[in-house]
Amino acid sequence: MTRSTLARAGLGRPGVRGPRAVLGMAAVLAMLGAGAPAAHAHSAMFPDGFRFDDSNEGPSAAQLRQQRPANAPAGVCAGGQADGYPCSKVDLRAFVPKASLGGGTQNLNDIWGWTDPLTGAEIAIVGRTHGTAFVDISVPTAPVLLGFLPSHNGGSDAWRDIKVYADHAFIVADGGGNASHGLQVFDLRTLRGLPPGGTLSETAHLGTFGPAHNIAINEDTGYAYVVGSNRCSGGLYMVDVSSPQAPAFAGCFSADGYTHDTQCVVYAGPDAAYAGREICVAYNEDTVTVVDVTNKANPQMLSRTPYAGVRYTHQGWFLDGSHDTIIVNDELDESSNGHNTRSYLFDLSDLDRPVEIGRYTGPTPAIDHNLYTRDGYVFETNYRAGLRILDASAARSGTLTEVAYFDTIPGSDAPQFSGTWSSYVWFGSGNVVLSDIGGGLFVVAPDWDAIGGGGGGSSFENTTPVAIPDRNLAGATSAIAVTRSGQAGTVEVTVDITHPAIGQLIVDLISPAGTVRNLHNRTGGSTDNLQQTYTVDAGTEAAEGTWQLRVRDIRRRQTGTLHGWRIRFP
Repeated sequence: MTRSTLARAGLGRPGVRGPRAVLGMAAVLAMLGAGAPAAHAHSAMFPDGFRFDDSNEGPSAAQLRQQRPANAPAGVCAGGQADGYPCSKVDLRAFVPKASLGGGTQNLNDIWGWTDPLTGAEIAIVGRTHGTAFVDISVPTAPVLLGFLPSHNGGSDAWRDIKVYADHAFIVADGGGNASHGLQVFDLRTLRGLPPGGTLSETAHLGTFGPAHNIAINEDTGYAYVVGSNRCSGGLYMVDVSSPQAPAFAGCFSADGYTHDTQCVVYAGPDAAYAGREICVAYNEDTVTVVDVTNKANPQMLSRTPYAGVRYTHQGWFLDGSHDTIIVNDELDESSNGHNTRSYLFDLSDLDRPVEIGRYTGPTPAIDHNLYTRDGYVFETNYRAGLRILDASAARSGTLTEVAYFDTIPGSDAPQFSGTWSSYVWFGSGNVVLSDIGGGLFVVAPDWDAIGGGGGGSSFENTTPVAIPDRNLAGATSAIAVTRSGQAGTVEVTVDITHPAIGQLIVDLISPAGTVRNLHNRTGGSTDNLQQTYTVDAGTEAAEGTWQLRVRDIRRRQTGTLHGWRIRFP
């Protein structure tokens, strides 16, 4: 989302970048020690492109609901709609209007998610103009508002962004209404057992910057990357969040000016020169900019790549962690250039020389916004055209194909700023949550059988790491809330455990009925790491409920981590 700022000082005509100011580490540290955040070193290069506009949206879902096919179950996508919302192969589980999300009727913005590693509860974290709502969607047809966290210092503006690391939510907010917001930290574990619907308090706070547009977290390294702030020329403001309740400034990258969004990974792609390095792909208004941030005190820009027709390089994501392909959206090209929704594919096999390899043009003129990838699919949230799911199996050849959608604005796909802002797609249940700016929270479920892909339709996972205590008979337990009905039958259980001696481990699957089925029992000697899939006959036991994986280390001196596990039903 483009920020409410003036064109950056010192630039010429729009779309042409002038010299970049590079802020040295000493200057940054001096500035950080100066007390309250200073004015922006640079503003965004382009003036604001976002103004919420719900004019001319056409008929509502309620008005279209009467056209629903006879006898179609509630929420099921049938005859091109689900309870009045246009759809294809995506069912509606629930809708929570913004007035029911705590704190009044203000609009929504970003959304993220968290799976409780102890209970398996799936929590939607819903950004709003004036705070953050936490909603339990473990029963997807009956979401429960757990609580509302007001914005730091009571700030309110159109933009808020959230990411999760180590069972904590990290929140930034942008605009003139959030001048002192900084980094808000909230311990998600405190949601357990709370009476629903209350007002929450932040757990910790970092005030070394003020407003910021976005935050990314590399969960493999424990670093957060704040972008579009009033530090580092709006570039990468790096924060060590390895101790979540004591975040600390770690470094600054400002050589390419304002960054709108970014994704940072430990690089595992084909460019051998950067194997194992920490790399950020930054979306910098008119370029895709690649930065090596391994050394936080001396980050290095590897490349900056423009493309024909650029209007506002907004956001993008690696294709399923392959680190050789990214998919990019440009937020203003539809309205400025007059074409339908367009996504750009780049080959990042050479980080010094990214190459555009294709463009996907969608079926509607709607503006595209945030996108993410999972299981070979791209999940785009395209404002008035809603959630669009694209098959990315041919992405390396420059091709994407739409296979499903769910549209929260039934009467219009125009290139205007209302509708879906973002989605969270990584719940083990396969459910997807959407934030509709002026409407509320949607919980939807792609029908993977109809789509024809794996997609996790009957697969559930928990990817939150859990430490395995040394010589502890209680062990470590990770839970998954399964919403699949019927008998469990023969299930596949995939585990990802790092440990220096798997001969010390006992691994059990525990069903909702309490039945314990052993998967691994002290075999393998000093072999390290247990990354394996087991086949288990759960027979006629009910699939629905909380399944648990328990890992016990029965000897001293060596510890490990359960990084995640998945259970797949037939």
